[in-house]
Amino acid sequence: MFIFLKQPLIRLWLYLSFATAVLFSPTLYHWLGYLLIFNLLIILEKVAIVRILRSIWSFIYFLPIMVGFYFLISILMSESTLWQISVEISTAMMKFLLVMAIMNTYTMQSGSSSVFHGVRSIWVKFNKPWRKVEDLFLFMEMTLRFYPSLQRDWNRWQGIHKALGLNVSKSRIQRWKETANQLPGMIMIHLNRADDIANAMILRGYGQQIPRGVALPIPFTIKHFSMLLIISFIFFTLHNIAQI
Repeated sequence: MFIFLKQPLIRLWLYLSFATAVLFSPTLYHWLGYLLIFNLLIILEKVAIVRILRSIWSFIYFLPIMVGFYFLISILMSESTLWQISVEISTAMMKFLLVMAIMNTYTMQSGSSSVFHGVRSIWVKFNKPWRKVEDLFLFMEMTLRFYPSLQRDWNRWQGIHKALGLNVSKSRIQRWKETANQLPGMIMIHLNRADDIANAMILRGYGQQIPRGVALPIPFTIKHFSMLLIISFIFFTLHNIAQI
């Protein structure tokens, strides 16, 4: 089974099914069971719990604000008791924390480009000359390529300002205003880069052969499809087992 989980589509389906099951877990026993499964999962993935905690720290940082808004709206708009509101808030926060931890674990160990590569490998087998589908695949691949590049340039720009001491005396609001002024120009630089790549692809004959081929296609057979059904059946059973 663990061999099949190396397939990017099966891996994505596993994590999405797991996160969905946690989000709709009807009882506390379900949530505790999913927490045990998550602990087993991070052991198999060999992911440090410290990395996961750091990845969800921004959510924990804003947690008191969200709890306060939820608590205030519940008091004003519902007839629930304080105990019921507290239970609802605790349950919702535990679910969202676990869902974020699950999906962050996925992103730490997987690449989004491999998922689109797997989808394209399946699409090529249909041999359909649909240009719009090929353009959609290209758009998503270019987006996944340039977003990390934009993030790296932004982090480099922030590091340079920090090294020069330009942000030391500025308040947080001033830094936000400076970010709003600098970000559009950086985005335009990457849009120009994307335009250059698009022109190069046209010169190399993009669109002359539809569908395009896939270098090193990722296999997807009936066994892989059966694994998707097994994963769905497992989480569907876990969702209903405590209600029987």
